[in-house]
Amino acid sequence: MPIRAVLDAPALTPPRVRDVMLALAEDALFQPYWSDGIVAEVERRLPAHMSRPARDFLFAELETAFPEARVTWPATVLREVPYVSDPRDAHLTAVALFAQADVVVTTDAGLARSLERAGVEPQTPDAFVAYVLDAEPQRSRRVLLRMARRRWLGPGEESLDAVLRSRLVAWARRDLGDNSADLLAADPVRP
Repeated sequence: MPIRAVLDAPALTPPRVRDVMLALAEDALFQPYWSDGIVAEVERRLPAHMSRPARDFLFAELETAFPEARVTWPATVLREVPYVSDPRDAHLTAVALFAQADVVVTTDAGLARSLERAGVEPQTPDAFVAYVLDAEPQRSRRVLLRMARRRWLGPGEESLDAVLRSRLVAWARRDLGDNSADLLAADPVRP
């Protein structure tokens, strides 16, 4: 069974980070989870210029592609989350505990401390993508190259795998982190 990961709003809001995360999830390299509260936070974080139809399309696509990702629970759960005082931290910790998640992908250091106290591992998007790349290097690279070709190249634009991979590495180094960039750049070990 793949790793179970709650994707916090910072992992679902930036378009290319979201593309990477969801491409890996689509290929069953991990099982994603989120809640209505996380989706509402993504909605607040999206650029103001993003149109209502584009927003609705994004959220409909998330629901269609990952119907099992949405986590709901009884309201009493939030009052019983151990070691958490901040309501936002309690919400995300409850999502993680209720989903039986292995990890929460977030950039929020305060949330990370709350998660650790509750026994849930926090990881940055860079650390999480690096984990997936390290666990299944060939498969995850193929997935990301396919995603970049489909989502990031313009109409009629073609790119050799080596060129596209170097573009992915440059993007990862700039916008995701060195861990993911280094693993993308490394030659995969072939069995």
